This record gives sequence, structure tokens and C-alpha cells, in this order.
Amino acid sequence: MPKIMVLGVGAQGTATIMQLAKDPAVSEVRLADINLERAKQTAKKIASDKISVQRVNAFKSDELLKAAKGVDVLVNIVAASKVVNGKHVSPTLNVMDAAFKNGAHYIDVATAFREEEEQMLKLSDKWRDAGLTAIFDLGKTPGITNVFARYGADRLDKVNKIRIKTSLDVISKEFLLMWWPRYAVMGWTAPGLVYEDGKFREVPPLSGEEIYEFPGNPLGPCPTYFADHEEVWTLPRFIKGVRYVEFKHGSHRASIFKTLAQLFGSDEPIKVKGVEVAPIDVLLAVIPPPAELPERIEAGEVEDAYSCCVVDVEGEKTGVETHYTLSCPIDLRQTKEVLPGGTPESILVGTPPAVGAIMLVKGEIKVKGVIPPECLDPDPFLANLAKKGVIVHEEVKRYVS
Repeated sequence: MPKIMVLGVGAQGTATIMQLAKDPAVSEVRLADINLERAKQTAKKIASDKISVQRVNAFKSDELLKAAKGVDVLVNIVAASKVVNGKHVSPTLNVMDAAFKNGAHYIDVATAFREEEEQMLKLSDKWRDAGLTAIFDLGKTPGITNVFARYGADRLDKVNKIRIKTSLDVISKEFLLMWWPRYAVMGWTAPGLVYEDGKFREVPPLSGEEIYEFPGNPLGPCPTYFADHEEVWTLPRFIKGVRYVEFKHGSHRASIFKTLAQLFGSDEPIKVKGVEVAPIDVLLAVIPPPAELPERIEAGEVEDAYSCCVVDVEGEKTGVETHYTLSCPIDLRQTKEVLPGGTPESILVGTPPAVGAIMLVKGEIKVKGVIPPECLDPDPFLANLAKKGVIVHEEVKRYVS
């Protein structure tokens, strides 16, 4: 029976583990994390006899190789990096190599750096020759968004534009987050990226403001802004003929994120009363980690929480301008029905890798090599996503003159 290892037991990894533990197709779920106590607490919370726990440092190849021995799929949800020679590096390629050497398929929910994606893609022939599949960026955004884009593109004769938007908010008295604070804050002051007519161009931070009404958002319309996101980099390479791709992130607390990023969004140490400290580390020390959010929800400290991604694919069908718009909104009420103990964001990030892993062990994903999510057949993937509680809303508009 299939064995799956999940590396990284934070808020999103916990949702992946919960989905895998419930599935009859999976016989064993290995929880691996550098924080053994956190992994044990997660296992206790889920209370499944399928689960085993071990401590693993994702930067140590020998520990990874030993931990992944005999597994069919290795799911990497580690949100970690370290500084080497002045540069941030992630363990992604190290984890991927451990999967390959153990003859296991590989999935991650997001790569840390664009250079990593390029290095991973260069390994595609090696993985294909071994009959293995490695899927990178299979989370919410990127992930579900890429599959949405492929779904719309498959139904058009010609693809012109792909516009992606994402939103997540926690409605509470205390400032709480559903995503790792480093990325949640620092991403708001980084330049955005747009693809247009064969070229990538950088745009200023917080530019391209668009007030957008996400479906079912309890707070109504919110501002969205350009961001540099993985979809903009990969979709033009794998979806034929697309001329324009953009990504915008939105939040009703955009002004708060902007202020926090301006004050604390730096890794460069500063001296405070004779002690050197990085501003971002100060922020991380005072904002509750996303893994605590389910407890806050259970304690009644959260009024509501919301997460959604929307993809609009514009093109032509039989000579008529046509739009396919897909979305998957989840609020707190739906969370309690779909995955009690989770959050809207953890469901949308953590469910896709669980679905992908199960489809791989069942032989339902035929493509081999190293691929982004837009290379998956979208119809069976979205059908399996729906079985796990992530319901996709589709709207089709035809502009007939």
C-alpha cells in the first residue's frame, strides 16, 4: 500500500497530512520536521494509526535519504531558508534529490527562488527516464491557479490573456495571519512582474491597483496589486500563444502590510541598544505563527477568515471573445465543514499536494519528468480536489457583437 512522506508540519503541511490520513488509498503518512515536538503534537491532534513521526533537517542529505526510504511520494512543504555566503538558499533541491534517490515521486507547494525552478526543470529528462514525476508549485497560488489557467486555455481556440488574483484575510481583534509572516509582509514591497508580448517586465511595488470583489468575501471589494509570482514566470512557457499574464494579490489589510513591510521588511541587521537584530526577525517574534490560528479559531478569537484565488482566461472560441473565470472561495464556515482544525488558506494550500500525491500513487497522473501544475490534466485534478472539499466555481462569458 502507498506510503507518503510530508516534510514540514506547519499550518499548510498539517492540512496535507489530515487529507492524506483520511484517504483509504494511503497506508502510511510519515511526518518529518526539524521540530520533533511540533510533529508529535500534530500526530496526536490528527490521531490516525497511519501516522509516524521523525525529526529531519531538510538541509542534511543523509537524514532525508534515511527518512524517505521506501516512500512512494515525498511532499515538501518546508518554508525555510538559510544564508550561505550572503545569499538565501532553500533545501528544495536537496529534498528533491532525496526523493529521486529513493525512487519516489516529488511534490512541493512553492519554490523559494526562480533559479531553483530553472534548475529543477533542467532535471526533467533525468526524472522522465527514471519513470518518475516531480511537480513543483502545487499549492494554492501557485498551484490551483496554474490548473485553472490550463483548464480555461484547453477550452479556447486562442489564448490571449491570463489574469490571476488572490486574497486572504483574518477578521479578528488581534493581528493574525494565515500565511508565513515573512512572505506575507515582505511580498508587499517587492516589485511586481508582468509578461506581455514575449517579454517579462518589472513593475513598481504596489502598482496596478484594482479594487476587486472576490466571490463570497465577507468584507466586500478589496484593493489588489501587482506581485512577482511563479505563475507569471511559468504559464507563458507552458501555455501556447498566451500574450499577457499578470498576478495581483489583495487584502483588506493592504495598508497594514505596507506599513509593516516599510518598518520591518528587511533582513539587514541594525543595532538596537548595542545588539544587532534583523527587523524582519523582530516582526516574526511578535506575530503569532499561522500554525496557532486553528487554536485561536476554536477559542472564538476569530470572527471569520477567508481565502480565494480567481483566474480569468481570455481568448477566442469560434472567433468570439470568450472568458473562462474560475474561483475557489473558502470562509470559516466552509472550513469547519471541509476540514475541522484547518484554516481557509491551509485547505487551499495543503489539499492540492495531497490530491497530487494520491493521484500519483494511483497512476492517474501519466506525465513524467519535472513539471509545473499547468502540465497536469485539469479535469481529473479538479474533480479530485472537489472530492476533498475544494469546490471550483466556473463562469463563462462570450462577447457576441
